[in-house]
Amino acid sequence: TRVVIDTNVIVSAFGWHGKPEEVVRLVTKGEIVSYMSIEMLAELRKVVSYPKFKFSEALQAEIIETIFFESSLVRVNESLNIIADDQGDNKVLECAVSAGADFIISGDRHLLNLKNFRGIEILTPEDFLSRKRF
Repeated sequence: TRVVIDTNVIVSAFGWHGKPEEVVRLVTKGEIVSYMSIEMLAELRKVVSYPKFKFSEALQAEIIETIFFESSLVRVNESLNIIADDQGDNKVLECAVSAGADFIISGDRHLLNLKNFRGIEILTPEDFLSRKRF
């Protein structure tokens, strides 16, 4: 199963555990394959450093390293402008399309409201885990 995990799910996995952490654990155990673009990695690096999260430097480095080493990097080969309200969400769609992903796992309402994009299902961590098809 090929997935793109949105930044908000990754941050939740390391900061608050729960279902997002279960999704990341599936990646680290090799049960699903995660794809990430350089653009998404840059956004993740920026987001984990936000003061509101109070992530230590060590935790910030652990998050970036874990995701970098556990994800397959994909080169985005198509620019999309589907979600006008939040340009960052388009990075997720671009990565998923370029990777030929089966799922986007996100907590973002703009993406979740699409439900499906070019055959890629967009699910919350809870909904993805309830599938147990990977």
